[in-house]
Amino acid sequence: MRIGFIATEAMDSLASNGRRSFLAALGLLVGVASVVCVIAAGQGLKGLILREMGSFSRPTHMTVTANYRYLSSIGWTKRPEPISAEDQEDIAAMADLVSGISPTAEFQFTSRYGDKSGVTRIMSVSADYFPMERLVLARGRSFNVTDDRNLRRAAILGAGIAEKFFGKPGSYGAEDPLGKRVSIGNFGEVEVVGVLEREPPSLFQAIQSYDSTNNGTVFVPFSAVGRFGGNRETYQLYVEASSENSVERAQEAILTLLSRNHGQWDGTPKYSVETGKSALSEIDSMTALVTSFVSAVAGLSLIVAGIGVMNVMLISVKERTREIGTRKALGARGAWIGRQFLVESLAVCVSGGVAGVFLAAAAATAVAHFASLPVSVPANTVPLSLGLSVAIAFAFGWLPARRASKLDPCEALRYE
Repeated sequence: MRIGFIATEAMDSLASNGRRSFLAALGLLVGVASVVCVIAAGQGLKGLILREMGSFSRPTHMTVTANYRYLSSIGWTKRPEPISAEDQEDIAAMADLVSGISPTAEFQFTSRYGDKSGVTRIMSVSADYFPMERLVLARGRSFNVTDDRNLRRAAILGAGIAEKFFGKPGSYGAEDPLGKRVSIGNFGEVEVVGVLEREPPSLFQAIQSYDSTNNGTVFVPFSAVGRFGGNRETYQLYVEASSENSVERAQEAILTLLSRNHGQWDGTPKYSVETGKSALSEIDSMTALVTSFVSAVAGLSLIVAGIGVMNVMLISVKERTREIGTRKALGARGAWIGRQFLVESLAVCVSGGVAGVFLAAAAATAVAHFASLPVSVPANTVPLSLGLSVAIAFAFGWLPARRASKLDPCEALRYE
């Protein structure tokens, strides 16, 4: 009964000074909204990095390369060894650990169709590359074993290069790319067997006019790498583990296989296998550090808001000195009066904190919608915001509450 009475008195007091209570809550609203927006921005930054990294951010993705870190440490006195076709076949045979494998080679050539031409990124890959990279065909087919076996001059076009050469589908004068032949440098002509769906613009394209998507890429079977001056060996191999639980075992098995086939450098493996798990761990550490630092800076606004709440409550204690003295003279205990002021402080802070969360969520939704950025408010920020609001209420409301509870009734009644 006493608690209900104290709460009622606190709400009546806040209502009678609505403008002042609103201004005090406004400070908490801005402070909490700032902290939550920073956390949401940190999550958005992480999502943006993961999106730009593509398959490299998946836990099951592995990249096999020469041990460049060791070569750098010894001043490049040794030369990296390529991954042979036999190595690739042995890794592909690990059916219980590996679900996909693709050697990669990248070139820059002038591609041409009719009177249209341009310098184009050429990627030599296997059929497994497309499901591993989550690339979806808009039309046509992917590569198959026959393309590699017969050294077929097949090609899959990115959406951008397809529109450049053949026009936007459905537009006047547009051609069907399938079956058409595109010239690539001195390599000759390749037959278009598929076209990829358009990928959304990358962050780098928006900032530096550099497109890291595959929209402008021409893909050819890896067997065709020999026609570009290379061979079936590669210095970079993409591997997909069969499951997240088998990543470590697959990593160890690949390193063991390559060491058996190629030996080691003074007890050091000649190859390294980087996994998506390690990349995710580094991204988590980096974004957490940045978010924590910026959140600490934004948290200063909460301290300022707390000081504002304390000042408002101290003014309230001073204005209600005679009221406090009268209530004490009629038998009210100092603890009851102190609790009332704490409840008032708590109501102001929590209402400001809740409003701040809603404001931050609205801002994050607007940014995600209009700027197409992966910004969202994590669910755990709601209890965090409420916890901060309650902590500020007790931390900065304690002094006014104590002052009110310790007022001498005689002195309070004589206060003008």
